[in-house]
Parts: sequence; C-alpha cells; structure tokens
Amino acid sequence: MDIFIFIFLIIFMLHNLEEIIMVERWMKKTYPRVKHKVPPFMQKELDDFKDITAAQFAIVVFGVSILASILLLISLTNEQYYLFLGISLAFAINIFSHPLQSLLLWCYTPGVITSIFLIIPYYILLFNHLYATDMVNLNMFLGALVVVTLFILVFLFSQKIGKKMRGIL
Repeated sequence: MDIFIFIFLIIFMLHNLEEIIMVERWMKKTYPRVKHKVPPFMQKELDDFKDITAAQFAIVVFGVSILASILLLISLTNEQYYLFLGISLAFAINIFSHPLQSLLLWCYTPGVITSIFLIIPYYILLFNHLYATDMVNLNMFLGALVVVTLFILVFLFSQKIGKKMRGIL
C-alpha cells in the first residue's frame, strides 16, 4: 500500500502544479469566452475567482496540501489506511470534475491533462488493488468519510483565505 501513497503524492503534486500554472491565464483568457456555457449556479462562484492570480490559487492548494501531507504521513507510519482512503476519495471528487468541466465547456480546463493521463489511471489501479486485497471494510470506509468531510471544510476555508489575499498577492 505504501507505493500507492508515494505515487499519489507525486501525481497530485504534478496535478496541483498544472492547476497553479494555468489557472490565472485560463480565468483571464478562456473563462470570458466560455462563461455563457457555465450553469448559472456556478457562474457566481467562478466570477469570484475571475481575477485570481497563480499566487492566490497556490495558497488554496497549499492549505489542502499541508493537511493531506500530514494525514498521509500518519497513514504511512501508523498503517491507518482509512486516512489515505479518505484523502483519495476527497481528491477523486475534484479529479473527475476536470474532464466533466472540459466536456461541458468544450475547452481545456486547468488540471484536465494530469487528471486524464495520470490520476484516473492511478485511481483505476488503486481501487482495483483495494478490491483485490479486500482492504476496505465498514470501519475503514466510515473513517474515510470523516476525512472527506474534513477535507471539504479545509478546502472551503482555504478558498476564503485565497479570496482575502487578493489585495496582498
């Protein structure tokens, strides 16, 4: 299981870098062109980020990455794999949204390349391994759901901090 955790760290660093590098340019050049294709309930949220810089987005990613790193370290050292499963499920929500966004908007969206070519194949291997080794049980799954909830809260908090940093960065 440890190898899956190490691979997870590498591909998510690459994914986060793709997003950080591309988000500012995408919001300035592509979003105004495809805004009309975005469902109305999402337009307000995206409009709040239309002036986001790479540095501001990096703050959002940093907050989530710190928590993920701490939980992955605990998972590795104490064999508390429900932490890793929870992180994996939380990130899966994000990862599968990238291809859907690109299909909806008919354009590149930040994060879609690493999602399609690295992370989705990784998830296929990971979940196949979890199934084949019968690692997941009810307690592990319930613990993972707690971690998912924690991640969603940290993500929302990180977004608020990123918005507040607009005038600074």
